[in-house]
Amino acid sequence: MEKIELVKKYVEELVNAPINLVGYRDFNEAFHYLYMDSVLAVKPEDLGNTFLDVGTGGGVPGVFLSIEFGVHGFLIDSVCKKIDYVKNLCEKLGLINVELMCVRAEELKDKGNFRESFDSAVSRAVSKIATVLELTAPYVKVGGKLLLYKGPGYNEELGQAVNAMKELGVKLSEVRKYSILGKDRFLIIFEKTSPTPEKYPRKVGIPEKRPIR
Repeated sequence: MEKIELVKKYVEELVNAPINLVGYRDFNEAFHYLYMDSVLAVKPEDLGNTFLDVGTGGGVPGVFLSIEFGVHGFLIDSVCKKIDYVKNLCEKLGLINVELMCVRAEELKDKGNFRESFDSAVSRAVSKIATVLELTAPYVKVGGKLLLYKGPGYNEELGQAVNAMKELGVKLSEVRKYSILGKDRFLIIFEKTSPTPEKYPRKVGIPEKRPIR
């Protein structure tokens, strides 16, 4: 199947899924806000060979990045029925570059040798920047990248994440502005500059309730 046909088929399945995976029921909207939003601002070199997608939900952006760039994606979410659905869908469409696990990001470190093992991490619509950095940075290799998808209000979040960045060993590398159906979107890119202390991520719920200040 051609890449774009695969993408369209996947979007179609998401829109018509029996469980609520994405907030769109219109194919065109879903195609733009899910697929185009996932890939438009990303460059192949951003991802490396393996990336982690935290809070993937219906496989967004992970599945689309894997299809688009042909790299291996490890997608996690804490809602098992979403992971099961996406897993079955990937098998049905023959997507072999996608691996899925139902686990919270805080607990991934206890599930195998995942600490600082990925070339990059991505996250879309999960939480504020400081929280997401704590949930992703511990799993990215030094020299790797963290890509967070954000709307126009990202600046305030960025200001609140200065200490988290220092503590977790990441620095802001670039902000790429793009547009989806006339709406401004931003890809915030961080670089992992030094190892993240072993105590991160903290226990389930703590990064959300008490972000590093």
